[in-house]
Amino acid sequence: MSEQAGGIWWRRPGEQHVNRLQLAEDGDVVFRFAPFQTTPACPSLQLTGRTVTTEFPQPGTITALAEGSCEGASQQEHEHAVQEALNAIEAGTLEKVVVSRSEFWTTQRTPEEVFQAKCTAYPDAFVYLFAHASAGVWIGATPEVLLVRAGEQYETTALAGTKADVQGEWTDKERHEQAVVADFIEQNVRCGNASDVTVSQAKSMAYGSLQHLQSNITFRSEEDEDFWLNALHPTPAVGGTPRKKALDFIANHEAGDRRYYTGFLGTIEGDQAAFYVNLRCMQCFANGFRLFAGGGIVAGSDPAKEWKETRDKIESIRTGIGAQ
Repeated sequence: MSEQAGGIWWRRPGEQHVNRLQLAEDGDVVFRFAPFQTTPACPSLQLTGRTVTTEFPQPGTITALAEGSCEGASQQEHEHAVQEALNAIEAGTLEKVVVSRSEFWTTQRTPEEVFQAKCTAYPDAFVYLFAHASAGVWIGATPEVLLVRAGEQYETTALAGTKADVQGEWTDKERHEQAVVADFIEQNVRCGNASDVTVSQAKSMAYGSLQHLQSNITFRSEEDEDFWLNALHPTPAVGGTPRKKALDFIANHEAGDRRYYTGFLGTIEGDQAAFYVNLRCMQCFANGFRLFAGGGIVAGSDPAKEWKETRDKIESIRTGIGAQ
């Protein structure tokens, strides 16, 4: 990867400083950037180097920007996909599935400017700017931990359910949507022979103007992070359950390719690791940004409300990028 054409910058939750990966074959840090589903056209990337504390990248640092175009689902197409999901749930084929879409927005702002704006807007998120010849250029500010490792101690989260009304109560549908994710993770962790498994009660978590339900799962294991990444990804928070049938449904019913949206990214440093689900993200182009959002469909979901949820999420991503 050319340092002029690409690069990796990130700001961890709660930190002020920006990190950059200085590529080096003998480095002590591995940065991984994985897609929702690995394909020849969308590979899982692993880069080795050293973490360097740095300033925000200046506009013009990233030069290899392709032209982008619209390919996301219309409201009618998205609502139809949600209805098909509800039909599959009613038939007993699925319990939950995430249906997503994208919108293309034009803007004059550069990826470097947007990255800095996201760092300011979301101090408690993992914010990144990733530019690579194979993957393209991506920016995200994700609130969702996929896996954190400290030796044999691990932590993950079950995050699902979305509402824009801070004062409103969580519905049974939204609580069920989150519980499906928590149950999947707990079952997979226990099946992996983890010990000291604990699952916290689901609580509200604020992300910008939106609220989510989140519970934390901790456990101990002698297995490494690759074992647990394979066991957990994709969770029902981004895929569905049963997992294989949900992934087949997504492949057959979503318009466009998710690429690295709802994949994961993060760092490994010795026996320490931290990975995040690639949510609230965008793919950057010379003429604009492709913004991604989705929602979990369970019994009781309403196609029109699910469309609005994706609009709310895309609006939260669009804030600060000056898109038109």
